[in-house]
Parts: sequence; structure tokens; C-alpha cells
Amino acid sequence: MRRALTDQSVLPALRDEEALHVRLTKRSAALIATGIAGAMALTACGGGSSSGSGSGGSGTASSGRVVYGEPTPFPENIYPFISAGNSTATNDIIVRVLPSAFNVNPDFSVDWDRNVLASEPTLSNTGGKQVNVYKINPKAVWSDGKPLTADDFKITWMANRSADPASGGCESVLSTNGYANIDSVVGSDNGKTVTVTYKEPYADWQSLFSTMLPAHLMGGANADPAAFCKTTTAGWPIAQGIVGEASAGPFQLLKKNIDAGAQAVVLTPNPKWWGAKPKLSQLVIQEIGNDPSKTVQGLQNQEIGVAYPQPQLDLVSQINGLKPNVTSKITFGLSFEHLDFNTQDKNLADINVRKAIAMALDRQTIVDQTVGQFSSDAQVLNNRFYVNNQPEYQDNAPAQYKKADPAGAKALLQQAGYTLGSDGIFTGKNGRLSIQIMTTPNNPLRETTVEVMIPMLKAAGIQASFNANPDIFGDTDKPTSLVAGGFQVALFAWVSTPFVSSNQSIYYSPANGLGQNYTRAGTPQIDQVLSQMVSQPDPKKAAALANQADKLLWDQMYTLPLYQKPTFIAYQSNIKNVQDNSSQTGPLWNAEKWALAQ
Repeated sequence: MRRALTDQSVLPALRDEEALHVRLTKRSAALIATGIAGAMALTACGGGSSSGSGSGGSGTASSGRVVYGEPTPFPENIYPFISAGNSTATNDIIVRVLPSAFNVNPDFSVDWDRNVLASEPTLSNTGGKQVNVYKINPKAVWSDGKPLTADDFKITWMANRSADPASGGCESVLSTNGYANIDSVVGSDNGKTVTVTYKEPYADWQSLFSTMLPAHLMGGANADPAAFCKTTTAGWPIAQGIVGEASAGPFQLLKKNIDAGAQAVVLTPNPKWWGAKPKLSQLVIQEIGNDPSKTVQGLQNQEIGVAYPQPQLDLVSQINGLKPNVTSKITFGLSFEHLDFNTQDKNLADINVRKAIAMALDRQTIVDQTVGQFSSDAQVLNNRFYVNNQPEYQDNAPAQYKKADPAGAKALLQQAGYTLGSDGIFTGKNGRLSIQIMTTPNNPLRETTVEVMIPMLKAAGIQASFNANPDIFGDTDKPTSLVAGGFQVALFAWVSTPFVSSNQSIYYSPANGLGQNYTRAGTPQIDQVLSQMVSQPDPKKAAALANQADKLLWDQMYTLPLYQKPTFIAYQSNIKNVQDNSSQTGPLWNAEKWALAQ
């Protein structure tokens, strides 16, 4: 899912996806009302039957129901460590179902999970090796009653340690960040103490074990690597749900509460949860699409309790008009809009073409015509590792990319052997210099972005066109998807966490495994700096290495950052404790605290 989808750093970065279809109609509302969610009144004040305190749970009985309108495509798979499950929607479903050692807060600070762990994990150097020790809460159990143990840490490591089958790894693994640095995971004290020893230091160790797997349901911690690879490659198809209906979080996802046809799931309190009990009896996650008018309509009609739409030009003002019944807020978080250039494309393989595109674009005008329309805080982003409001951010963009320079772009192309045609478009050895910019469907903001770009590129002798591709985030069976490489230029966003090491899988050379490097480019020098970055325990030195890598990426120009992307949350005002978390963790980070006002 970078930055992104999904980063718990160690989850690879989450892609910031858009919905392919809009389903918030009378029909979809009826699906919620009469289908898996049960009979339902208005979402925001919908009552629900008490589910009791549950065995081992604490707090008062859960009651009430809230519908979260998922704006991104309903996932085909909810196993988060493979491409098919690497999505924002997957994260939203599992974030409060599967356990995590550390959690990212809305202010981007990181805390150890006081329900999962008995004490703060320790970091030490033993025999010249980095060692982390975790003490698991004695009360921590899976929803089938099996205790949470070191085996669950170990199998999570096994699932992500290598993409090389010859080394016991699996080619389908999206990111080995951090896990590849680990030498061993050993349990003691009946499995309640976990000792993680590293063969190479890993600075962002707190990002690891952010989504833990149930070892006892996945072949055990000593599973045969080849068999385990088959298991993880297949993942968890959405209709089947999480293996064994496992949960070690406040919510659970039962197979009977998944309706793939209606593109909805219902989370219910985990009866074995040992922490404070969820305040809701049902949390419905229903894909609604990202059509602004449908989102506004759903909030106005109280068919949606909480919405997290992509901010659009008219959406913000329309939702602001629903006050005081609807509360909303814009936040600038760890998400940024960018272009990926496919360096295997016949034209974009030429670095001069990529540089000419970047020189032709007036990114300040792009900001002014898009996100600047609804927030004066929006600004151009000149860094790939940090966004504007992070203290480690520095402007690394060379001067030629600070302002649009169509004349300079033309001169560069002419020097590279391209000939300007009578129609104002260059032609080279690979034919006419024509590119297609692929992005997500049903996103007016991105459509506007491309529309603003097209005349800028034409002024530099480059023909460009718009392509809203429903398969952009598909798997390898979709030939025009990012992972399949069937595109020229892609416009999308990365959604991240504070852990800079999550970026490694995005910019690492494909020789190390494709990971999330959809540009399919890289250099040994960039790889070396990235490797140093993820192994550097000093945060200031790690940030310096990240900025060094960013400068090298400007030289290669196979990605171009545009702007830090705002997030926008809106919810019925009688739903309490809703708070945006604009990191990869997402708005459901504290969903167990959501409550309906009495």
C-alpha cells in the first residue's frame, strides 16, 4: 500500500488510490441497510445492539454503527505485503485488526503499543550487532485464543526478509526494508520475550513488525520457505478474508461480514481483545468512490458517517456548507503528488527527454491551479524523501527545475538530436515525441493537473495526452498497470510514515527486485546511499543521506515531485473522537475510540 500505500515503513509505501466506480446511490445505501450490515437507520446516529463486554475485554458494551466511506478501490486481496494487497483500502480494513509493535500518531510521533507490548522495546549493541528486545503483553492473544508469541514476530520477518527464492525468500514480496537486515528472531519466556538480532544496523527499527501475521495459521514459524512463499503469494483474497479470521486488535473481520459484491466489510469488536473495548458494535467500511458530488450527498443524507475524500476543487467548499451537522478539516501530511517516468519506454529511456519534461513544467502554476485553490498553505515540493513541513526537508531542486523553461527544454532536445516539426512537436530516432500521462479515474484534481501540463509541454515541443486508467494499480495481469510497466508517465501519490527508510524500495535499482520502483531505473551510487541511509542509527546522519540520495535522483530525473498533498476528513458532528492521521496509518488509526453522542 508507499508512503505507500501504506508506510509503517516496513510496509512498503502506500499508493494513494482513487475509486474506480461510484456506488453511493440509493442502491448502495440499500446494500448497507439490508445486507451484511443489518437493518440500519441513519449512519451517524444508527443504533446497534450491544455486543457485551466480551471475554477478556474491558470497558462498557459496544453500541452503534458508523459507515466509513472508503474512497479508494475495494481491494481484491488484503494481505498487505504483496502488490495485490498494497493499497490504502487494505490498510483501512486491517489497521485495527492485526497487531503492531509501534504506532504512528497524527503528529507523526511514534509510540510503542501498550496493549500489544508489556514494556517499551529496548535497543542495544551486543557484540557489535544491533539487538532489539520486545516483551509481549501476557494478556495478548489472537481471536481464536492462541497467545501472541515470538513466533508471530518470526513469521512476519520470514514473510519480508528476502525476494530471492534461492535465499529462502519470495519474489512476490514488495519490500524487504529492514527485515533484510535481521539475522535472527528468537523467542524465550514461553514465547513472550522476542530478541531480534541484526546482521546490519537498521535505523528505523521501530517501523518493523507494524502488521504482524498469525504464525499458527500460516504454517508455523518454521514453515518450509517454498511452501510459505506460495501461501504469501496467494495472499488473502478479499472474499475469504484474513486467514482463520485472525485478529489481535480491537476489531475483527469475519468472513460472513464481507460482501465483495457490495464492496463492503463490517468490522465488529474482537471478543478476545484484552484492551479497552471498541465503542461501536459495527464499523462498516463501504467503498463509495471519489466522486465529489456523491460524497457530499452521502454526508448530507447521513448515509456516510466518516469520509476521507481526495480534496477536489469544489468539494471542500460544498462540505464546509454542511456545517454544523458535518465537521471537516484539511491537513498537510506525509503524502505527495508526483510523476513517475517509465525508463523502459522508447522515448523516456532518454534522460534528455525526462529532463526536458521537467524543465517545461511550471510546478508553481500547477499548484496554483489545483490544491492552491482550496488551501493557501499548498506549495511546490522539491524533495522526494521529506515533505515541506518536516524538519528534515530541504529544497534540493536544481535551478533549471525551479521555473518553467520551455526554450531551455527545446535547446536540450535539439542538442540531443531531436528535430522540431512544422507542427511544433519534436521527432527523434524513435519517432514523434508524444507521451501519455496515466492517472487514476474519477479524480477532477488530477485531470486538471494533466490539463494544465499539456500546453506547458506543447510549448517545449512535446505532445502530451490524458489517460484515466482503471488498471493503474492492478497486478501484473493488467498490462497497463504500474507493476506491469505498460505506461509512459504516471501521476499518483505516495502516502508515508515518518520512517525515511520506507523510501528505499521506491528508488532502489530493479536489480534488487522491482519493489515499488515503477520507473525501473536506478544507479549503483543511489543504491549505495540508500543502503547507508537505512543502516544509519543517527537520525541526523540518516536525514543527510536521504537528502544526498534526493540530489542524485534530481540528476537522474526518473521521478518528479509536484506538491505535498493535503488530506481532507469530514464526519457527522455527532461522531466523537474522529481525528485525521495523515501518515500511512490513515484516519481509522483510532477507530475503536469512535463513538456516537448520546
